[in-house]
Amino acid sequence: MNEVRGTSIWDKLFHITERGSTVSSEIFAGATTFLCVAYVLAVNPAILSASGMDGGAVFTATALSAIVMTLLLAFVSNMPFAGLSGMGINAFFAYTVVIQMGHSFAFALTAQLIAGILFLIIALTPLKNLIFNAIPHTLKMAVTAGIGLFITLIGLSSAGLIVSSPATLVSLGDLHSANSLIAMLGILLIAVFTVRNVKGGIFLAIIIAAIVGFFSGVTTMPDTILSMPPSLAPIALHYDFSEIFSVDMIFVIFTFLFVNLFNVVGVLIGLTNQAEVPAEQQMAVQGSSMKVAAIGTIVGSALGTSPHIVAVESAAGIAEGGRTGLTALTVAVLFIASLFAAPLLLAIPVAATAPVLIVVGLFMVASVKDIDFGDISEGLPAFLTIIMMPFAYSIGVGIEWGLVSYVLVKVLSKKYSDVSFVMYVLAGIFVLKEILA
Repeated sequence: MNEVRGTSIWDKLFHITERGSTVSSEIFAGATTFLCVAYVLAVNPAILSASGMDGGAVFTATALSAIVMTLLLAFVSNMPFAGLSGMGINAFFAYTVVIQMGHSFAFALTAQLIAGILFLIIALTPLKNLIFNAIPHTLKMAVTAGIGLFITLIGLSSAGLIVSSPATLVSLGDLHSANSLIAMLGILLIAVFTVRNVKGGIFLAIIIAAIVGFFSGVTTMPDTILSMPPSLAPIALHYDFSEIFSVDMIFVIFTFLFVNLFNVVGVLIGLTNQAEVPAEQQMAVQGSSMKVAAIGTIVGSALGTSPHIVAVESAAGIAEGGRTGLTALTVAVLFIASLFAAPLLLAIPVAATAPVLIVVGLFMVASVKDIDFGDISEGLPAFLTIIMMPFAYSIGVGIEWGLVSYVLVKVLSKKYSDVSFVMYVLAGIFVLKEILA
């Protein structure tokens, strides 16, 4: 009886039954997504501390801003997405803006605040609809597939299965290492559990891999399980408006804006397709999620962490069966727990979570079946979109190459009717960005 009442309450909030899911599936999906994004709690402070920010304070800011954004995704968008500090853009924040350009982290946080406000304006106006509608169906499918390859590369490299090589750029890693063996075990377990329709199979595979990792020395048990989160005082609300009209400030603002905007657009296209959101509902879902991402970036600047994105690793939870905001709510609750149980949660090795990204990449790459590669004016831009995401290690670069090549090929082939006015504008912006970069 309690389960029935509980399910009814969750249904009223998240329409779980309507979307063909269950409460248990949503919770398993949320736990799976969290395990795949928990690394940000360790990685983001390590990167931003290079800019002079207090690492402990950044940890707290990273967790709190992820909680805020993911809760908004749960209750505003009702989608199984996690929101958190974006990898890549945090490196631009620390290594380019602060270290190379010589500005303070307060300068960077101020630029981020303004970029977040501009992002929110776009998300609140018809501009967001113009951007989503302007992207052809072929490129949308290519973005999904490209993200699949991108997260597969993340998984392979983090597990040590693929490593950098001065001779060949990348090469096969040491397959005899404990990390590689655990990752391969995880891939096998996920495949078998998926075939056998094991409930919570992906989450179970992560836990089994982590336990095996303990006996092989990969999983290290922490000295303590609980701890109080560090203070935000050294970084919160540290803005500097003294250079707001400088050329450097304008450059950093628009870099934050466009990298974040097109990363979020690309990820949302991919995730809504994977989550099987009906075509007529995708625009509303993507629009509301864009607003949340903009708010996340603003909140992040206030707390003291880098711009926020919708996490591409949300695909892992979707693959586990997540279809509603209850998945996101579960992620947020686990982020809250992580504030006090970080030592225990961060003990799960990346070798145990990497297999999820690899297998989910398979699911997302399947979207290539909807691309007409026989028509080179459609196939070439799609192909460039797909390959540039992993090769350039950037979702934004993949979108850029796809959009620009689509416009050029169509125009030079005199297929003018296939190109919307917004596509011309977007392509022009990307070309101008590269010229001025």
